[in-house]
Amino acid sequence: MEKKSSAGFTFIELTIVIAIMVIMATFGFLNIISYKNRQDLNSASQEIVAVLRNAQDRSLSQEGGSRWGVHFENPISGSDFYNLFKGSSFATGIVNSQSVLPSNVQFDNPASGSSANIVFSPITGLPDAAATIKISLVGNSTVSVTITVSSNGKIQY
Repeated sequence: MEKKSSAGFTFIELTIVIAIMVIMATFGFLNIISYKNRQDLNSASQEIVAVLRNAQDRSLSQEGGSRWGVHFENPISGSDFYNLFKGSSFATGIVNSQSVLPSNVQFDNPASGSSANIVFSPITGLPDAAATIKISLVGNSTVSVTITVSSNGKIQY
């Protein structure tokens, strides 16, 4: 009798290899999504800090002969946003620019349905009061960034 040699893969071997590849691809895809979400959160926090420093610099130089501030809005429905404004308060001020948070990032502070204002004094650039803004990933508030404006004017995150 002649021995037949098979030079291929069995169906079970192919199934196991394909299953391993699917599992690896799934983990890779989830890691990419997680990385993108963290990048969006970091980018949003850097943009908020830049706008706060912009308002502080404009107040220091008394640009437009006025104070400058940032208004943070966390509406119950719709996208969270913040405005750079000129004036002693947001209610009576003039909006200079508006920025919307990415759809996967949300405000935790101010809480849903509320807002917060940070207004800087002319010449000194000090805020009216120390403040904290907290942003996090939608659906995962444990991944967050806290931005603080201290009473001495230091902005950090």
